[in-house]
Amino acid sequence: MKKISFYICLCTLLVASACKQETIGTYNNDNSKTAIYFAEAKSVSNQKFVSFGYSKTTVADSVVTFIVRQIGEPVNHDRVYNLTIADSSGLKKGTDYQILNTALAIKAGKVADTLKIKLLRNPAMRAAARSLYMDLKPNENFTNDYLSYNTTTNGVVSTNYYTRMALKADDIAGPPPFWTVGSSYYSYTFGYLGAFSMLKFQLLITTYNLDVNELIVPTWFTANGNYVRLGGWADGLKSYLTRMAAAGTPVYEADGVTLMTMGVNAK
Repeated sequence: MKKISFYICLCTLLVASACKQETIGTYNNDNSKTAIYFAEAKSVSNQKFVSFGYSKTTVADSVVTFIVRQIGEPVNHDRVYNLTIADSSGLKKGTDYQILNTALAIKAGKVADTLKIKLLRNPAMRAAARSLYMDLKPNENFTNDYLSYNTTTNGVVSTNYYTRMALKADDIAGPPPFWTVGSSYYSYTFGYLGAFSMLKFQLLITTYNLDVNELIVPTWFTANGNYVRLGGWADGLKSYLTRMAAAGTPVYEADGVTLMTMGVNAK
C-alpha cells in the first residue's frame, strides 16, 4: 500500500512538473513578434495602378491606400513597422509621391494600419509608366514570416510575396473609339477635332466637364446623336486656343514645340 501511494505521489509530481515546463514556451502576444503583410497583396497581384491619362487637367494628385495588417491579437501600445522603398523605383519621393501617414505604425488596440500615398501628377508620367516598389521588412516589433503564395499561369508556377507591393502610375490616355484611326467615325471626328493627342483630349474633358466613362463606350458616337456635339466642342476649343495665343500663352502639345490645333471644320 505504501508503494502504491509512493507511485501515485511520484506520478503527480511528474505531471505537475511537465505542466510547469509547458508554460515556459507559451506564446505571449505582448512580448513576441508577429508577422506583418499587405492584406490586399494577393487579390491585386501585388500591384495597384493609377492613370491620370483620362483625368481632367485640373486633377493634380491622387491618394492610394494600402492595408498593412498583422497576424495575431492587438496590443496596448503603438508598434512601428518597417516599410522600405527599393532604389529601383521610378517614382521618387517628393517629386512623384508623398507618404501621408505621420507615423508608420499599427496603433494600440488595432491589428491593421492604412498606408496612404499621394501620387503627384508629374509631366514625366506622360512618357512612360513609373513604379514604386515597397517591401515590409522585419524590425523589433514585426517579422515578415508570412511570406509567400503561389500562382499558376499557363502551367508555370510563380512565387509571390505578401510583404511586397508595387504602385504603378502614368499619365497616358489612348484615343476613345470614335477618335481611333481606322474607326468608321474617324474621318468625321478628325475633321472637327483634328489629330488625337492626350493633352487635347484632357483639355476637351476639362473644358466641357465630360464623363470619360461615357466617351470610351464603343457606341457613344451614334447614341443620342452625340456626334453632333463634336462641332460645338471643336468651335469652343478653337476659340480658346486662339485667345491663349493672342494673350502670348499659346497651348502646345506634350513636346512643347507643336501648337495644339483643331480640325479644318472647326470655326
